Amino acid sequence: MTSHTDLPLFRWKQECQLIAFPTKNRVGKIRDVAQKWLSQRTDGLAKKYAQQIDGDLQAHFDKLGILPSERKQLTSEFWKEVRAEIARQRPSSRPGGNAA
Repeated sequence: MTSHTDLPLFRWKQECQLIAFPTKNRVGKIRDVAQKWLSQRTDGLAKKYAQQIDGDLQAHFDKLGILPSERKQLTSEFWKEVRAEIARQRPSSRPGGNAA
């Protein structure tokens, strides 16, 4: 006689899919990255900072188990929003300067 846990119904495991929070909606992180990127003294330092943030994003995706195909989209959405925020925060993008 088999135990009741040997029945197929009890062995069945529902597959799950992880849905990551959209990186383009991480407004606080986007603003922080843009502000810190703008505060870098040289283009080289700004580039290194961006590489560090990108590495941190990839490590976060590793931890969450995000598929590589989804990572590319999430990463590009994040950097698109960061670039828009940089343009918004840059003093030269405001008519009359940054006195708003």
